[in-house]
Parts: sequence; C-alpha cells; structure tokens
Amino acid sequence: MADLFEKCDVFMQRMRRGAGDDFDKLSDVFSRVFPLDNCRPHIQMRGRELLQVSTNDYLGFALHPEAVAAARAVTDEHGAGTPLGARPLTGTTALHLELEEKLAKFRRTEACAVHNLGLGAMAGTIACLVGRNERVFVDSYAHGCVHDGARLARGQASWFKHNDLADLERQLKECPLDQPKLIAVDGVYGMSGELAPLPEIVALKNKYKARLLVDDAHGTGVLGENGRGTAEHFGVEDEVDLHGGTFAKSFGTFGGYMCGPKNVIEFIRFQSQGYVLTKALPAAITAATIKTLELMQRMPERRKKLWDNLNMLRAGLRKAGLTIGNPQGAVTSVWAKGMRALPTIYELEHTYGIIANLVLYPAVPINTSIVRITLSCLHTPEDVQRVIDALAEIHARDPLQDGEPAEISTALADNPV
Repeated sequence: MADLFEKCDVFMQRMRRGAGDDFDKLSDVFSRVFPLDNCRPHIQMRGRELLQVSTNDYLGFALHPEAVAAARAVTDEHGAGTPLGARPLTGTTALHLELEEKLAKFRRTEACAVHNLGLGAMAGTIACLVGRNERVFVDSYAHGCVHDGARLARGQASWFKHNDLADLERQLKECPLDQPKLIAVDGVYGMSGELAPLPEIVALKNKYKARLLVDDAHGTGVLGENGRGTAEHFGVEDEVDLHGGTFAKSFGTFGGYMCGPKNVIEFIRFQSQGYVLTKALPAAITAATIKTLELMQRMPERRKKLWDNLNMLRAGLRKAGLTIGNPQGAVTSVWAKGMRALPTIYELEHTYGIIANLVLYPAVPINTSIVRITLSCLHTPEDVQRVIDALAEIHARDPLQDGEPAEISTALADNPV
C-alpha cells in the first residue's frame, strides 16, 4: 500500500544518485548557516572570511546607515513587530499609507497595496482577480508565486513555453475575444536573468484584449534610466496593467507590493487572501523601505556600479568558456550538466573561499543545475575577478557542461520548467 511519505524517500534516493558517492560530503551545501549580516560582500563564516556573491541586495541598501536608522527610530519608540494586526483590522498605519503613496508615484500608477510578502502580493492578486469563466496565461519560467496564484484562481490557468510568443498567441487565440483574461510574466527571470519580451507581449495583450501583470522583483532598481525596472527599460510602463514586486531585492528590506489602477487595488484589499489574512508589514521594515525607495532614486550611481560589475563578470565567464545564456538583469547563472553545480558550489566555498548559490530541479529544467551568482554594487573589481578565476579554473579541470554553449542553451529553451 502506498504511503504519503514514500515520495520523500524517492526524492532523497534520486539526490544521492545524482550526487554520487560524495553526497554526504556535498550535502554540507544544503545546511550552511549564514551570519546575520550575510549581505556584506565579505562575511565571517565557519571561522573564515568568505567572499559572498549570493544575496539579492543589488544596490547595497540592506545595511545602509539611513535605512538602519529609519528602522531603529520606529523600533525604539513603537517596538519590533508592531502593528500586530492584518491590514483591514489594526494593521494599517500612516507609514504604510506613506509607502503606498510613494510607491504608486514611483511606479506611475494610481494606487499601491503593500503586502508583507512578495509571494502574497503576486499569488493573492492573481488568485482573486481570475474568477470563474476567466483565463490566466503564465510563462512557464515565472516565479513560483505566480504559478501558485494561477493554480489557486477559480478560473482556468494555462502555461506557455518560456518567452515563446507563438505559443502564447496560439493559446490566446483559443479564447473568445470577449473572455476576460490575464497574462502573467516575470520582468526578469530569476534563474536565467533573461528579460520578458514586454513590447511583443504588450502587442498580444492589446490584440486579444487581455490584461498584463509583471512581477518585476529582479528588475526594479536594476533596469531603466530611473530604476523603475523592465517596463521602463522597454518603454512600456503605461501598457503594463499591474506592476508587482518585492522589497527583498534592490530595496534591501522585506515584503512586497502590487501597483495599478485604484479600483483594482481596492478590490485586492477586500478580496486577496494574501493581503486580508496576514499580519501587516512591520512598521520598522516599512520605515526602512520608505528610506531605501528614496535612496534608490537619489543614488543612481549605485545602479551604474552594479552594471560595471555585471558586465565585467559576464565577459570573463564567457571568455573562460562557461555557459551563462543571455542574462540582462542582475542574476548571472552558470549552467551545468546534471547535478554538476553541486560539487562546484562546494569547491567554491572550501577551496576558493567564495559563497555562491546552488539551484537544482525543479527550479531549473531536469538534468541541469546552475551556479547562481548575484553581485551587488558593493563588490570591487578584485572581487569579480576572483569569482571569474575560480570558476574558470574549475571548468578547465572538469567542465561544467558538455557540448557547445549554443547547444546547451537550445536544449534549455526546449525544456521549460
């Protein structure tokens, strides 16, 4: 008789087979305990100083003195976790309203709803908006919170191949023109660093009378002349109906948001379980986020420095023969065959003193894995070169992938998550 937990045993057996005889040693990668200030470029960990290229604090605001001071002022006067209530009850404060007003202005939308999680903002919005007899179309590589929202929705959900406009149009054609529908994509895909082709998606949106939601978690603060993200980068901000995101990347704090038309945002406030049934974002975090939003607009030089680092890293990795695809956001992923990224991550830490991230299936296609690198504007050229040299040496000794990079990239494109 089948047992509920049987899948867990099968999963661990598959992990052991993929990693080989060294699984017990390599499993150390899954249990690393980081210091609280792990967003610094150099951290003290396990008795060593390590170079960290694994957090999403792209603009270095998590420890910015002005952000810390803003959070401390609220904590000293009002406590660490307040307000203790959901937004429709006792959780809305003047700070929340201030952040929402400033975010809506930044996003050039009518209104904004701040959530305590990016997951809640995305999943809750899609789930409550897509009702019976309505449709949502999701890019197969979109973040899991977008997939969850589509699955929770009462309407019909379907997935199109990653960045495949022909597949999206084929599915849109199947719907009656007057059927309410939503297209949901990431602005920047968090595993590959690729951008959604927003101008072409906007054209399809208009042609088939759909609405468009963009989760721009990785684009905000990184792309666009003013850091407003992927839609600004492509010049289609006014054509995106809902702008979603998180504070856990370029803002350097915590939480999420959804910006859009006033009546839609008010609907979300009443109908989204991701907003209604959860505690409000703590006031200290809200105050810090107000400050980092201000810093993001006041310090464009940090975005420029980030891009200097990214361009240097990618040029160096390509020269070394590593496959990184076509990243255009702040994420740089080195693709590897099977679970080859697992020993690479272990070796980076234990031999080269570098902390990078491991990503395995199902976050990436089956039979592939990635070494995921996220630089910040605080890394120096010397830090970047150290990462390039380490990966180049590892790859030269035991290649991370077989075949030509173009062949690997084509296989990945044909095998969506």
